[in-house]
Amino acid sequence: ERFIRRLNLQKFNRENISLFTVPFCSLCYAVRKMENQMELGKKITLKVVKKTDFGVYLGTEEDKVLLPKNEVPEGTDVGTEITVFICRDSQDRLIATIHQPVAQVGETAYVEVKEVTKIGAFLDWGLGKDLFLPYKEMTKKVQPGDEVLVTLYIDKSRRLCASMKKLYDLMRTDSPYKKGDTVNGRIYEFGHDFGTFVAVDDCYSAMIPAHEDCS
Repeated sequence: ERFIRRLNLQKFNRENISLFTVPFCSLCYAVRKMENQMELGKKITLKVVKKTDFGVYLGTEEDKVLLPKNEVPEGTDVGTEITVFICRDSQDRLIATIHQPVAQVGETAYVEVKEVTKIGAFLDWGLGKDLFLPYKEMTKKVQPGDEVLVTLYIDKSRRLCASMKKLYDLMRTDSPYKKGDTVNGRIYEFGHDFGTFVAVDDCYSAMIPAHEDCS
């Protein structure tokens, strides 16, 4: 409704809605469909379908994504398969990169805080464009130089972001360790009656019981 008012439509009725909503919803559906097929935030192997002066397009004729020229492997031709990570460039356009970040959507990783701003923190995750950590997804205050355990998710604006929340369910339970082993872990969550949660080897679920926690 706010958008229609900006268009200075004097009448807000079913006819006006149908004229605008149908193509707009179709566009949103098309964008999301392409992103789903390209698996935003995931590593995927795609075929080259078109070569240009500024890079190559991967995917299909209908749904393709650009791999910039400076990242195209030598000898690449139409039909060549390339494993890439799907992300967004500085202008929020869907793009492919041969560089692999420390984690994909749904995975966890420890990353370094590079900068803290009024809107959140920016993290070094192995790609040219830093990963955004909103304040609402933090479980504690962070400072530049801190290492934090995060997971990747896609926000409502279809952008890749980081979160320090709800990590417990993402921890692995198939650890190779047995009773009596000495392990290395990092604390990622405090404040529970059960105890303190620890990520062993940065990926396996563990807990220090409350009665043994002297932190």
